[in-house]
Amino acid sequence: MRRVKLVVSDFHIGTGRYRPDGTRNPIEDFYFGEKFVEFLEYHRTGEFHDAEVELIINGDFFNLLQLSEVAPDGDLFTERVCVDLLKHVFTGHEAVFDALAHFNKDERRSITFVMGNHDPGLVFDGVQRLLRERIGGRIAFYVDHYDFDEVHVEHGNQFDALNAFDTKRLFLTRGLPEPVVNLPWGSQYLIHVMTREKERRPWIDKVTPHRRFLRWAVFNDTRWFLAVAWRSFLFLLRSVFVPRKIGRFKLTQLIRSIWRYHPSPTLEKEARAQIESRGYKTVVYGHTHVAMFREYDDGSVYVNSGSWNHVTSLDLGSLGRLVRLTYAFLEWDDGAKRWVPHLREWKGYHRVVEELYR
Repeated sequence: MRRVKLVVSDFHIGTGRYRPDGTRNPIEDFYFGEKFVEFLEYHRTGEFHDAEVELIINGDFFNLLQLSEVAPDGDLFTERVCVDLLKHVFTGHEAVFDALAHFNKDERRSITFVMGNHDPGLVFDGVQRLLRERIGGRIAFYVDHYDFDEVHVEHGNQFDALNAFDTKRLFLTRGLPEPVVNLPWGSQYLIHVMTREKERRPWIDKVTPHRRFLRWAVFNDTRWFLAVAWRSFLFLLRSVFVPRKIGRFKLTQLIRSIWRYHPSPTLEKEARAQIESRGYKTVVYGHTHVAMFREYDDGSVYVNSGSWNHVTSLDLGSLGRLVRLTYAFLEWDDGAKRWVPHLREWKGYHRVVEELYR
């Protein structure tokens, strides 16, 4: 039997394109529900009808961090709050979850979720149970990484000092009525600073390379740059000195993490290190939103599955707003006894007209 694994990441699905009052939702990043429905149908039928197909969702499928319109307490991610947020996501993208359920009802299909920094709610049993009820079929969950047959799949945020979770202390409980996810500082910064900016500039967190954008902003949008820099500085001070329910950060540790932060990483060096130290044949990451395929002299491969969001590129070679619905495609080779990786782009079915805004 043919065996295939599809790896996608960084959809950042929110509560839908439009808010209940009919106005556009600037926080929503995912506009390709129809194409994803087609993607699932394509890999369920035709040449894949009799194949064993596993869909691996490698982190940041949900954008639970920036659902400010429905999040009651910002960074207090309890099981109850995350379940409620997920129900709003279901409502906003009903066709996507119907398609996942349809894809997964065949016993030859399965879905695996790997947690990213934008969907920390996946650590809760209640969230996992809700997804199993909504989608059905065979579903597995991994908090940090997913390994099989010399293949390593990981979101990649653990290599990012500002967005790495403390895996030894995933929950905070002291002085709290119920466990709360122990969010890294980068996640809290997204909630309290960047979500406000995203309301005005929806593209703000989808610009690459980010350092080039910041240099541009210094000279061309100076007032905005200074205002955000000031709010960021105040949030850093509050994170260190103001008592909060979820505790405070150590100043030296936070400054060290900020100093080490790279706004436009490729994670290739980290992938190569894992290949050399752990003996993996293939490493698949997401997180960077930049698709990549690197094959090395020893036959090992690093694949980054990219993102299904709009990205604004400031590189001269790809200047402008880009959309590349990329994914990693792995197929089992019986002769070589290994998974052969590919980087592919989903083009979707031909359509004469495509709705952008209604």
